Amino acid sequence: MIAIDIRSLTVSYGNRTAVDGLDLGVEEGKTCVLLGPNGAGKTTTLSVVLGLRTAGDGEVRVLGTRPRDVALRSQIGVVLQDGGLPMASSPAAIVRHFASLYADPLPVEQVMERLGLQHLDRAYRRLSGGEQQRVKIAVALIGRPRLLVMDEPTTGMDPAARRVFWTLLDEIRDQGVTTLMTTHQPDEVSTRADQIAIIHHGRVIADATPQALIDTAPVWFTCARHLDLTTLRQVLGEGFDVTEVEPGRYRVHGDVGVAQVSAINSWVTSHGHSSQDVTVVRSLEEAYLEMTGGAAW
Repeated sequence: MIAIDIRSLTVSYGNRTAVDGLDLGVEEGKTCVLLGPNGAGKTTTLSVVLGLRTAGDGEVRVLGTRPRDVALRSQIGVVLQDGGLPMASSPAAIVRHFASLYADPLPVEQVMERLGLQHLDRAYRRLSGGEQQRVKIAVALIGRPRLLVMDEPTTGMDPAARRVFWTLLDEIRDQGVTTLMTTHQPDEVSTRADQIAIIHHGRVIADATPQALIDTAPVWFTCARHLDLTTLRQVLGEGFDVTEVEPGRYRVHGDVGVAQVSAINSWVTSHGHSSQDVTVVRSLEEAYLEMTGGAAW
């Protein structure tokens, strides 16, 4: 089943088009992450999925129905960037309040403990940014949602808290929960997401598994400075090029696979350098920068 089905979505703010014919499908039980520069249309897309904003054009279905269907409210857990929680209340009071709104919530103490909130008795407004994020996540999870929609949920979290978050997300995915989220941390989703959609200028320009996207990234390698690259270009053949971007750091252009990486290592060795001097780097961030022309997060 397709949990989220977006077809030709268009949303405008006055004369500015924020989302421009966007297509996206997310299968039930999968974790889909939206990556893209600020202003690309990620948050607007989430707002339409949640029924907070109306599509100017296009078709959107969430769990088989329209986003503003009242029946969806109890089935979706939400983490947004802005407010919505009582600033003077403690984390426990907030989570208990939201638990009371559901027929079969998770145990409050269990959720609080998993997110490291059990000892926080300060008012919400006095919590750090990372602590506030954890409270938002507790509220999103407490109602046993079928779908989680989260806008940069790990913002402000330290590494330990992010690790707990991703462990929880893995667990609820195993229970069949679908997640749609945004992030500015590509490295943390490269091994966690089932699907990554890169959004640029209001459109999905790439939609694949993390590894499939990483495989499209340019390859970098580091070695001795100012190598003569003429013969390496010949070894790699047509369709490939190598440039020294900065002293000792080289970029290989083209569809680089295992054979090309092996050829680079052999070439380095044959020119008097140890293959141990070669460090090949290929990452989701590099794929993103390549596809968006280096657009800032």
